[in-house]
Amino acid sequence: MRIGCISDVTMGYGSPQIGLLLESLAGRYQAEILVVEPSIPALAPRHNRFPRFRMRSGHTAFHPHTAVGRIEYVLEAARIIDEWAPDLLVICCTFSLPVLFKLRRRPGYVIYYSYESIPHYGEFDVEMNRHLARRIDLIVFPEENRAALEIGRCRFGDVPKLVLYNCPRRTDRLPLPREERSGRLIYAGMIDAVETYADYYAKLPAGKYPIDLYGPIRAPSEDERKTLRSRLENSVGYCGYIGSGELAEVRRHYIYSLVMWNPGSENQLYAAPNKFFESIAEGVPPLSAPHPQCKKIVEGYGCGVLMSDWSDTALLAGLDRALSLYRTNQWDAMVSKCQAAFVEELNWERQFEKLELHLTRQP
Repeated sequence: MRIGCISDVTMGYGSPQIGLLLESLAGRYQAEILVVEPSIPALAPRHNRFPRFRMRSGHTAFHPHTAVGRIEYVLEAARIIDEWAPDLLVICCTFSLPVLFKLRRRPGYVIYYSYESIPHYGEFDVEMNRHLARRIDLIVFPEENRAALEIGRCRFGDVPKLVLYNCPRRTDRLPLPREERSGRLIYAGMIDAVETYADYYAKLPAGKYPIDLYGPIRAPSEDERKTLRSRLENSVGYCGYIGSGELAEVRRHYIYSLVMWNPGSENQLYAAPNKFFESIAEGVPPLSAPHPQCKKIVEGYGCGVLMSDWSDTALLAGLDRALSLYRTNQWDAMVSKCQAAFVEELNWERQFEKLELHLTRQP
């Protein structure tokens, strides 16, 4: 059996759930996998990270994430997939969906992995999804509220659908005991004054809150980026950017993981961050703003501390509460509940079981 995948991102630089889904499908069907990915000049291919897959880069004259480059990529991806003739096709994100217009042969089964907000790409994409719904056999979303909105606006009513959380693989590794923790909090991800409230951290009293930030600093200009970095380093710890593998080893030594970003758009409010689930898997309780999915999980499992809103005062109150719980039985209980949530539900294998229920018809 052959499985094809059209990715919207260069593999190995984001959206790790693509690789997890393909590995699980390959194991279920004992299938050969071909992945088509966009070629982005600034990103070197990481094909060695996916030894089980055949990898093909879709080369374009224009950057693939421009309007013209997207058309070029779709045409090239359709050509490659037609040559591969897969029995099952996974299409990642609305960015890649137009391929369905161009394929000469429709695969036996099409999974649409809609893990990015469709209207974020514009009204054209919403209308396109309406037209292509009848060519899709299963739609997978990462978050319940976003799924409800997309189903209504794109008229996916009759298409089978489900929600899979962006969880990491199951592992037997236990959380570190309290005595091996640093006593500090970690934030990992993009650092931006608007999108991720970097100014909140920059305004904290110097040395009062034991926070370490990891990730690239983004600002409109290089001078502003340097200024923001200097302000951050005067208030909290800035540790630069590290890869996902190193981050997984580093993060487990922290006592909380900060999860907070600007909910100003639908795309941001209903985001489903991998790092939220990875922190829970590692037994590092999240200190989270009340994004709906985060709120549901933190309150449902009692596995973290929830802020009241997205303000700087809510962040301060959350930090004070979280630190007051450290070295108490309540913090120990949160760590245990993180582990329970991970074992019971928040691992990729358990999530994939939900998808397997839909694969009753062999492609």
